[in-house]
Amino acid sequence: MSEYSLLLALNLDGAGNDPNDSALAALRAESAEFHGVSFSSDGLLDSVQRASFVAAKTQRIAVLPVIDALFTEPFHTATQLASLDIISHGRAGWILETQNDSVQADAVGRSILPEDQLSTEAADVVTTHRRLWDSWEDDAVIRDEATGRYLDATKLHYADVEGKNFSVKGPAITPRPPQGQLPIIAPAPLFTPDGLQHCRLNGADVVKVNAANLDELLAKAQTASSKGAVAIELDVYLDTAGDTGARRAAEQSVQRTPRAEFIGSVDELISFLKKFAEATANPEDQRRHLVHLHPGDLRIDASVLLDEVLPKLKHSNLLAPIGDTLRETFALPVAKNRFQEAS
Repeated sequence: MSEYSLLLALNLDGAGNDPNDSALAALRAESAEFHGVSFSSDGLLDSVQRASFVAAKTQRIAVLPVIDALFTEPFHTATQLASLDIISHGRAGWILETQNDSVQADAVGRSILPEDQLSTEAADVVTTHRRLWDSWEDDAVIRDEATGRYLDATKLHYADVEGKNFSVKGPAITPRPPQGQLPIIAPAPLFTPDGLQHCRLNGADVVKVNAANLDELLAKAQTASSKGAVAIELDVYLDTAGDTGARRAAEQSVQRTPRAEFIGSVDELISFLKKFAEATANPEDQRRHLVHLHPGDLRIDASVLLDEVLPKLKHSNLLAPIGDTLRETFALPVAKNRFQEAS
């Protein structure tokens, strides 16, 4: 098993509608040395707004908004994510989802997509983001007072994306993000011959696998890790001094999710995380793998994670160091600009 290979992210849904509560929870996670925190829309603020508020309040922890790739405008989300990366000084990533339901589709005047088109649509969306983020070269902003030029126009490029259901001309309206390309985490079913590709120029950096049980989850993660970085998601119900995770999970049976569940003690969770690190260790590829934890009850389970699980993990040499950017944390290569490389 490789040392320093594991990344941990904590989902903060349930922190409350006040963004200050999310910021406080993120600061606690940062102090405990979580690598990242994630956000969905809470009904009042969308995930990027929540992440942006937290990014301005934190120093080292990554911010990971969950954003749908089907019924959002790629040009706008590319701009939002680039701005988030600027606010966070390179700590932003994107957890990509495909929310293919009629409510989302009706809201933007579209129809739900056939299942066999989801991966190609996601690939078109990711390609759009990738090309827009490269559409400004790193030295495009010159601020030349003598000539009155803010930009060197030769350093801007058209994205020129022609997708199946949309097209984007570009260039972007914001400078290139500090990371060049934000890490993108996307579900495994989207990685198809006509869809997303793993660790490619227009692909996603991290493949997110899911399974009905923990053994199957480990097996899928091991297979996916042969091609690059992997993420798994767990709903976590942990035992406490006066209660059991099993009892609390049973009480929430109506609200359970399709994600794999871990129900048990702190030591049992650490044992599972060690198995995940062993299953995904690859001496030929030093990219790191992510465990995305969703507390069953943020108030209870997050406290156990922060106060008991993280301290023990730090002594086990399982946790990877936190880099200056999220790409560094994932041990991803520097993102070169495709247009600059081609010139």
